[in-house]
Amino acid sequence: MTYLELVNNVLTRLREPMITSVQKSEDAVVNIVKNLVNDSKRHVEMAHSWNATRNLWQFTTELGQPSYVLEDTHGGCRISKVTVNGNHIHQWDLQTLMHQTNKTGLAYRYAYDGTDNAGNLSIRVDPVPKAGDVIHVLGHKILPDLKEDGDEVRLPAQPVLYYALALAARERGEVGGQTATELFGMSSQFISDAIALDANLSPTEKIWAVV
Repeated sequence: MTYLELVNNVLTRLREPMITSVQKSEDAVVNIVKNLVNDSKRHVEMAHSWNATRNLWQFTTELGQPSYVLEDTHGGCRISKVTVNGNHIHQWDLQTLMHQTNKTGLAYRYAYDGTDNAGNLSIRVDPVPKAGDVIHVLGHKILPDLKEDGDEVRLPAQPVLYYALALAARERGEVGGQTATELFGMSSQFISDAIALDANLSPTEKIWAVV
């Protein structure tokens, strides 16, 4: 579902006129709904590590360069696994790694060492790698806010729609006889159902075992 479609779906349920574009609107209700849709998207996005937000960063190491920037992470990210040449490496504290600046070899641990000027996360591996090693970073990155009419939400649309509607209902008091409390309950159920469906696509990642 697109940004324009989401906004119109909320407006329709509020008994407001539909719009032809989200750009340059002077209608206060439309502008509130536009913001609520993005607030809702962020809420749904943070509720689960969605397959739609999954990302793989890949680097080929350069001699003597310990740090690598994870592009498009200025909005936030979750990192689940880091490997070097196919071998899983573990997270350590940055202070320990900073004391090993003269050590070189195949990296076996990592830490996050800040961001670049754009706010993208930087990862530092240790020991300082030789050239040609392959680093894979698997995780989830936060999707940018919706801005253009045709921007696709990518996340399950129903939870985003109903959470935005619930926020709008809280602003108004009720929507079509439904209270904000009722709509929040519906949106929570939609989110739970969507998470169950999404988790079913990667069941081995959702299994917990006592060790």
